[in-house]
Amino acid sequence: MVVTTLNNVKLTGLLLIGVLMMNYTYGQDLKKHQWENRVVLIVSQKEDSKTYQEQITEFNRLPQELVERRIIVYQILPDRYKLMNYQLKEKDIEWITSPTLFDKFVNNKEDFKVILIGLDGGIKLEKTEVLTASELFGTIDAMPMRRAEMKNKNR
Repeated sequence: MVVTTLNNVKLTGLLLIGVLMMNYTYGQDLKKHQWENRVVLIVSQKEDSKTYQEQITEFNRLPQELVERRIIVYQILPDRYKLMNYQLKEKDIEWITSPTLFDKFVNNKEDFKVILIGLDGGIKLEKTEVLTASELFGTIDAMPMRRAEMKNKNR
């Protein structure tokens, strides 16, 4: 009886460690961008959502402006996500099967959300409607780090 209980505790511990490692791995997808890139998350309950498609189109028309501001975009659906890194110029980026990013940033009451995460890893802007490029760029360009980047670029 004691041996069985001890084995159950070990098994439970191993399972817990496995789950934590999985969450840590997916959490690292965004952490790896800290201090390197600004991250925009486009999150939707449905891939065929009109708002979701409009948001992707809005950003796809201005790839150079996104690169200039060091912005990378994640498209996130309930069961998968993909990174759209305009610096790589890759058009066919593979989807990664995981609900972790969706679960972390959306509650089930929201059909759509767009989130801007700054270089420091903090959330700078959240909207439940299409974020225009001018609003995104205006928000970023007003940030102290971006102003310093522009000042250094003009030297």
